[in-house]
Amino acid sequence: MRTLWRAILRRFEFRRRVPGRPWYQILWYDFCESACRASFRLWYGLRIEGERHVPEEGPVVFVSNHQSFLDPILNGMPVVDRQLTAIARETLFRNRAFAWLLRSYGAIAIRDERGDAGAMRAALAELAAGRCVLIYPEGSRSDDGSIQEFKRGVGLLIKRAKVPVLPMAVDGAFDVWPPDRARPALRGRVGVRVGEPIPCDELLRDGIEAGLERLRREVESLRLGLRGEMRRASGGRWPLPGPTDEPYWARVAAPQSAAEAAGAPSPRAPADASDCAGDRA
Repeated sequence: MRTLWRAILRRFEFRRRVPGRPWYQILWYDFCESACRASFRLWYGLRIEGERHVPEEGPVVFVSNHQSFLDPILNGMPVVDRQLTAIARETLFRNRAFAWLLRSYGAIAIRDERGDAGAMRAALAELAAGRCVLIYPEGSRSDDGSIQEFKRGVGLLIKRAKVPVLPMAVDGAFDVWPPDRARPALRGRVGVRVGEPIPCDELLRDGIEAGLERLRREVESLRLGLRGEMRRASGGRWPLPGPTDEPYWARVAAPQSAAEAAGAPSPRAPADASDCAGDRA
C-alpha cells in the first residue's frame, strides 16, 4: 500500500517530471497515455520493457526507429513518468483539431524549409529546460519496417546538447499501420523496449559517425530482442515475417560479399542531408 501511494504522489511531482510545463497539460498527457495504453493492450497485446532505464529527472534525448504513425504513442508509454516532447513537421499541424491535440501533448512544429536548424533549435530549447526530447534519426517512416540510415543532424544535436542519450526501439507497428494504409489495422502485436542511458562524451568519443553507428546498432539490437519476445508470446504469429527478421548489418553484408566475389566495388549508401526529426505527412 505504501508503494502504491508513493507512485500516486510521484505523479504530482510536476517540476521534476516535466519542468516548466503547466500542471493541467501534464495531467492531460497522463490521461491520454493511460487511455492509449489500455487500448493498445486490448487490441495489440502491448509489450513494454525497460522502463527502469528512464532517468527520474534531467534532460534526455530519446532515439528510436520509426515504423509508423503509432510510434510516438508507443515511445511515450515507457516514459510516462517524464513525458516526451516530439519534434514533428508542420504539415501534421494543418488540421486544426489535430494540431490542437498535438500541441496539447507538447509537440513542436518544425517548418520543412527550416530543416535541421529549426529542429535543432527547438530540441535544444526543450533540453535546456530540463525536459525529454524524442528524435527519429531516420528522418521519416521506414518503407518496409527495417531501420534506415541515421542522419548526421542527430549527432550534431547530441554534441551540442551534451545530455545522456537513451536508445529505444518499437516493433510490430509497421504490421499494424504501414505507409500504404490510410488507417491502422485492428489486429497485430506491438511493443517498445528502452535501453540503458549512454553518456554523450562516451557516445561521441570516436566521432559523430562512429557514435551514430553505435546508436543505430543499439536500437536495432533492442528491436531484435523485443521481436523475439513478441514472437514467443504470440506463438510465432506476430510480428509478421519480413526483412526485419534479421539485423541491418546482415542485409548490408550480403550484397557487399556478392560484389566482392564478382570483383565489383561494394555498394555505398548515398549521403542524405534531410531532417533529423519529423515525419512524412
